[in-house]
Amino acid sequence: MERMEKDDVVTGAAPGSQVSGSRGLFLSRVVRNEPLCREHFRLVLEVDDFPPAAPGQFVQILCAEPNELGWTQGAFIRRPFSIGGLRRGGRRCELDILYRALGTGTRWLSRQRKGEPVSVLGPLGRPFEIHADREIAWLVGGGIGLPPLIWLAQTLSAAGRRAVAFCGARSADFMPLTRVAGVEIVGEQPVLAFEEFASVGVPVITATDDGSLGAAARVPDVFARYLDQHAGQISSAAIYACGPEPMIRATAQIGLAHGIPTAVCLERVMACGMGTCQSCVVRVHDAAAEEGWRYRLCCTDGPVFDAREVVWD
Repeated sequence: MERMEKDDVVTGAAPGSQVSGSRGLFLSRVVRNEPLCREHFRLVLEVDDFPPAAPGQFVQILCAEPNELGWTQGAFIRRPFSIGGLRRGGRRCELDILYRALGTGTRWLSRQRKGEPVSVLGPLGRPFEIHADREIAWLVGGGIGLPPLIWLAQTLSAAGRRAVAFCGARSADFMPLTRVAGVEIVGEQPVLAFEEFASVGVPVITATDDGSLGAAARVPDVFARYLDQHAGQISSAAIYACGPEPMIRATAQIGLAHGIPTAVCLERVMACGMGTCQSCVVRVHDAAAEEGWRYRLCCTDGPVFDAREVVWD
């Protein structure tokens, strides 16, 4: 592999996060690229000298054959992908990318095999902030929004924090997690074991739209029921959410109603990932603005935002 260039412009990392603000363009190599469930894949990329990064940050991947400079001759734009895990060994770093193969670019990505080159730009964006005064983390995610929460669960476990994950999908065959044996009941909630969370001791409460796995409900509704049963933990908890915007909005409203610090990792179409194209706007509250709100960029001001900042209407 070859590192192509480096840009030390600060990306705006969240307070308390261990990130340097540096980013670079890298020619990575595929380690594994395996199907997880219907239309979903786990891609592991090996990169040399990848800068420090934290859960919530993302990379922009060129979903086309790169040339020797890490670019392509065709009219392709990069796609944003959350980092779902990161492991270091000397100069080398492995990145976990979980994605759904739907369009031309992601279908190209699904065909890449071990040893093939993939151009990666990153790390980008602002990560989650782990609250020093909150010992419990509730992780609420859906579908392709799960990767940053998987990495966050690993980070929280390493820091000695307790966590419970609430994972939703359309149906069992769209749940991009690896099921392992084991079911228990917590209150009225069925808790399933998935390798990605079980490996760090985090139980998963699951919901699917059709009831084919876990509860037949929306994941925010399952989370709200859990909250009612564990009201005594509210003052010690923080919420971290990522997934489809209706799911994030409902989760944020639950957190705001109970006064729980809530961080949301938003999804937007991003052409550049570095604030140049201005395509990934998010409306945030601003009392000084004439309308009471203004735009911020998901790629550089986010993708992680405090739920209190976002205009949800």
